[in-house]
Amino acid sequence: MTQRQRYLAWIQKVTESIAMDVVGVTIVVTASLAMGYHLTVINGLPIGVMSTVGAAFSMMATRLVTKRNNTGNLIGILTTVNTAFVDYYLGNQAAMLTYPISFLGNMLSYAMWKRRKERTPRKLDSIYFINTGIACVLAFGLNYVGFTDFLSRGLNPDDMAKFYVTTAITCITFSGTLNMPRMYADSWAFWQGYNVLKLYQNVLFGNVAYVAKYIFYLFNALFAWIVWHKVRREAEVEPINDQSLSK
Repeated sequence: MTQRQRYLAWIQKVTESIAMDVVGVTIVVTASLAMGYHLTVINGLPIGVMSTVGAAFSMMATRLVTKRNNTGNLIGILTTVNTAFVDYYLGNQAAMLTYPISFLGNMLSYAMWKRRKERTPRKLDSIYFINTGIACVLAFGLNYVGFTDFLSRGLNPDDMAKFYVTTAITCITFSGTLNMPRMYADSWAFWQGYNVLKLYQNVLFGNVAYVAKYIFYLFNALFAWIVWHKVRREAEVEPINDQSLSK
């Protein structure tokens, strides 16, 4: 084994470890409790508690998907509902329009992954970019409808920053949602852009628990990108080796 192979093997071991799961959940829960964010109540709803619990379960969903474990998609279905309510009450006026797409996407990922015994990531192809184009059109349209009260008025100047950031985030989210069933390894590179924008959005919304979560996600997505490509390359080499042995 070469030095590079040993390095990649170490990254995979760390990325797929239970220890990293624990670190991720601990970060978001501790950040929320330490800053008292869990006490936040808006319109009688315990938004702080919902955010903290939702961030913890969302973290586990992402960690399991990173390890190509289909249970992550199942948990993602449940956390999407919670996150939709939290985002709406924190100022995302289009949340109730956009999150159903994510909900359905998680259901599709769960169904398709369940049918695949070998969950080997794949390279980008034309289908990925077609899905991404559809995702961005949906993101702009649904957010515009939501931020204009179903087209009853123009965009509020005070909401412009939230609108553009939320639309960009939704575009990447829908792209990931529509493409995750096919397990593209390079999706993690696109999710890095999502993580950066999501950090900015949650700073605007003042959601401390989610800020901590997306800082961790920056590291997780980088490691996941490396590991998924490692798994993909190994799967491409194995058939070649099998053919050589059979001769």
